[in-house]
Formats: sequence, structure tokens, C-alpha cells
Amino acid sequence: MARSEKSKPTKELILDAAFSFLEQPRYTSFSMNELAAKVGITKPAIYRHFKSKEVLLDAMENRIVDDMAYLLKDIATKDLETSKKSLAGLIKYFIENPSHINYYIAQMSQNANYEEHLFKKLTERQVSFLGQVADKDSYLSAFRSDMRLFAKHIFSGMSLFYFVKLQEKLRQEGKCIPSPQEYAEKVVNLLVYGLLECTDESSPVHPQEISPERRQEIISLCKIPENSFPAGNKIFKALASVIEKHKMGGVTVERIADELGMAKSSLYEYFDNKNHMIKTLVNKEISLLQTIANENTAEAKNFTEYMMIQMYSELEFFKHRPEIIPICGWLLMGADDSFDAASGKNPEDCNDEVYSVWEKRLPERITSPDLGFPYSPKVLITWAGVLPVAFLVEAKGKNLTEEKFMEGFSFMINYIFNGIK
Repeated sequence: MARSEKSKPTKELILDAAFSFLEQPRYTSFSMNELAAKVGITKPAIYRHFKSKEVLLDAMENRIVDDMAYLLKDIATKDLETSKKSLAGLIKYFIENPSHINYYIAQMSQNANYEEHLFKKLTERQVSFLGQVADKDSYLSAFRSDMRLFAKHIFSGMSLFYFVKLQEKLRQEGKCIPSPQEYAEKVVNLLVYGLLECTDESSPVHPQEISPERRQEIISLCKIPENSFPAGNKIFKALASVIEKHKMGGVTVERIADELGMAKSSLYEYFDNKNHMIKTLVNKEISLLQTIANENTAEAKNFTEYMMIQMYSELEFFKHRPEIIPICGWLLMGADDSFDAASGKNPEDCNDEVYSVWEKRLPERITSPDLGFPYSPKVLITWAGVLPVAFLVEAKGKNLTEEKFMEGFSFMINYIFNGIK
């Protein structure tokens, strides 16, 4: 049974307060003064329990990892139903602890190879994944070299984040949705069995078989020649440089202006504040992606090809615009406007053009695969849309050959249609 606030040790109350900052959409940092004020104690009292902010952040991470390790202790069992129960338990946990999911989204979007760091901590707690060995060194070696395993983890982790944040958005809107447990079980079924087994053959989103030759044609269609891609926005490049140096929490208009060698007042001529600037710049880049994707998806012969072309187009785009990737995590943390797909609105206002051609061929609402409520097909389209970014983030720094990279990405696409079972 959970302790009452009065009976909790001060150290636990400090951790609770630290996590509460992350319940706010896109809140990426806090000061020790802010933390002390929230707990109702002095800053020196904070330091009696945590010698530095780094020690505090490590304790926050350990709290989540301990909980995850407990929930995932049976994930590698050969009994599929037991594994599904473990994964559903983890999804329910993150639904009930939104600050914890925001913590991981922030970490994974800003820190290359964070997934490996997380694996190390979990394997130290005797967690074994998907039938692999528990020894962390052997497991990480397999994770780096086996593209099927690599893609499975990226697919599972990012899908978990997406559907948890989708549930948060629906709950905030007062939509009629299943309980966290029921919703988690339905999401797990989709991840394990894929669209192929979770939809009827008559469903407009039921997967169609794509030959290797046709897949290669799709990949070629989506290729973007280097010399045909427009130059990046200089303000966006400055923003990306600040993020790399100071993380999202350290982004200020002053630092962006310094990168550009200009006065911050000049930036305020165009943008109201930091958040307005980031969203405006991102929307301009996404508009370019939409133009590219719209042209490419016109070649799709069915919904399966549409999804594949969308993902390969996005992959090519972000390979040319890697500076956008860390900001995608920041957007994902904001459930206020990032997941309107469930209600039939757009994840971002400018997404109508990308989906308009294929939306005319799809019903306004579908109930298969079953998530416990009728929803727009955009829920599935947006799900596919967040996966390429996650793959690029985790592939960064692994020195993958182009062949290995594309092999892993193809596996991830296949998991959407065929599941991870």
C-alpha cells in the first residue's frame, strides 16, 4: 500500500516534487530553488539528501528503472500471454505516471544511445528481454549487431510512448476511453500481432503483401538527391546547435541569438517567445516534409504502400534534416496539441495536405484494430510517422552501414504489419 504524504520520508517527497515538474507539457528542467519551494523546505535541506542535482536526477531515473524492472521481470518467458501481461503492465504504469513517460521521452530525444544506457540498468536488475541472455555485455552486443532485435526494441519503445501519450490526450479531452488496464491490453495485442491479425481482411487498413521488388521501387521513389534538397533555415541550425550544447532545458532566445551573432531583440521581431519560435520553425520544416510525402504517396496502390511510402519519405527527410530530431521529442511531450489524430483533427495544423489524397479513400472512423473506441485512421498514420525519428535517434553513433541501417528500418516497418511475436 502506498504511504501517505505525511508518512513519506523527506527524500521521497523531494523525488515526488521533482517528478511533478515533468507533469507539465514540455517542461524539460527545474532549478533546485524551484524544487525547494515546491517541497516547502530550504535548498540546503535538499542538498542534505542529494549532494548535487546530478545525484538527484540519477535517483529519479533509478526510481523509474526499479519500477520497470519489477514489471518486466517475466518479459522473456516463453509463454506469450505472460510476456503480454508484463508489457501491458508497463503501459499501464506509464499511463498512471505521465511524468515518468515525459522523463524518458526527453532523455531519448536528447541523448544518443540512451536505449543502451537503459538496457544496462535493467540488466543489472536481472531483466532479460525477448528471450535474450541476461548478461548486459552479451545482450548489448546482440542489440548492436542484430538488426531484427534492434528494430524490435525501437518499435516497441516508441510505440509504447506514442499510445501512452495518445491516451493522455484523449483523457484530457474527456473522451470515452477504456480503463488504463483494458487500453494497455489492446495496445499490446496490436504490437504483438500487428495489423495483419488485428484487422479483418475487409478492413481498409488490412495489410496487403508487398513484393521485395515493389519495396525496392518504393525506397527508390523516396530517395532525395543531396543537391535537390533546399538549404536549412539558419535560425533552426542555431537552435539545433544550442540543443546539442545545452539540451532542451538550456534553450534560450539569448543563446540562439549568440549562435547567430545577432541581438535577441532581432529574434523577438519574428517570434513572441521561445516556444512560439520552435513551433514556427518546426512547422516550416514539416511543411516541406508534407510536400515531399504528398508527391510520393500519390504513387501508392493501397494503404500498406501508403504507410510504407510515408515512412521512407520521412526517413529520407530527417536524414537531410537531423537537427529537427531532438525537437520531435519535445513536441511529443506536449499532449496538448500533438495527438489530435484521435479526434479526427491533425497532429499539427498543416498535416491536411499530406493525408488528403488517402483520407478520401478511408472512413472517418475505424474500430479495427480494436483500441476500445472509434478513431480516425490518422491514429495509425501518426503512429507510423513517429517511428522513423526514433529509429534515427537510436541508430545515431552506432556506425551502421547503409545496408544494415536499411535492413533494420525494413524490419521496423514489418512489425507494424506483422507484429513482434
